[in-house]
This record gives sequence, structure tokens and C-alpha cells, in this order.
Amino acid sequence: MNELVNFTTKKLVERDENLEDMLLSMKKEIEKLKGELTIYKAALSNKMLSSRPKQQVMNVSKPEKSMDKKRGRNTIGIWEEFQRELKKQFYP
Repeated sequence: MNELVNFTTKKLVERDENLEDMLLSMKKEIEKLKGELTIYKAALSNKMLSSRPKQQVMNVSKPEKSMDKKRGRNTIGIWEEFQRELKKQFYP
């Protein structure tokens, strides 16, 4: 009977040590993740990370319809339609 108690106690001590090792490992991982989170928060607050690039303004002159008609080119009827077609090429 004494042997069974000793064996059970030994197994429980081993499990306890294993659980403590796992807990320490998890605590280290949590600390590492907290550090990364702090870095990401700082980057976001400084607007260093962005889900999309900032829009840049482009100066594009309006095409002259009469010049294009004389040359026989296919032109887009109105400036707004041209802008929509252009934006479709760059934005999803």
C-alpha cells in the first residue's frame, strides 16, 4: 500500500512540474506578445502602418475634344467618365 502511495505521489509531482514548466513557457510567450502589441500600437498611433496607401493628387489636364476628333481618336465623352474609368484601373 505504501508503494502505491509513493508511486502516486511521484506521478503527481511530475505532473505538477510539467504544468509549472508549461505555465512559465506560456507566461514568456504572453510577455513577448505584449511587447509586440505595444510596438504595433505605437506604429499605428504614428500612422506608420496603414491598410491602404494615402491618395496622391495628380494634376491631369482635361483632354481637348476637338483636337482628338480631328485626329480621329476614340475619346471619352465627358471628363467625369474619364476619371471613373481611370480610377477603376487603380482602385478595386
